[in-house]
Amino acid sequence: MKRILYGLVVVLVIFLGLGFAYKNASDVTVRYYGGLAWHAPLALVLLTVLALGVVLGFVASLNRVVRFHSQLRAVRKQLRHMEQEVANLRALPIKDVL
Repeated sequence: MKRILYGLVVVLVIFLGLGFAYKNASDVTVRYYGGLAWHAPLALVLLTVLALGVVLGFVASLNRVVRFHSQLRAVRKQLRHMEQEVANLRALPIKDVL
């Protein structure tokens, strides 16, 4: 059921995007510094800006992801040592103190 709902949402977004591209097919001009300009349909400009934002967001989050992975490796190593210590303690014979 969840998969069907997800598929319907994806199809709806695709149709809305295609409808937006069809209704806004006119060219727009994006002007840059230095006299550079880019002429393209509005939908293509918006899609390019979206893709650029996704890439920049991914690059910006790489530092945090790498740091979390290194912390995860350290914690897993610590866990292995603690599990080994528990196993060693369980293997010790119990002596009566009385």
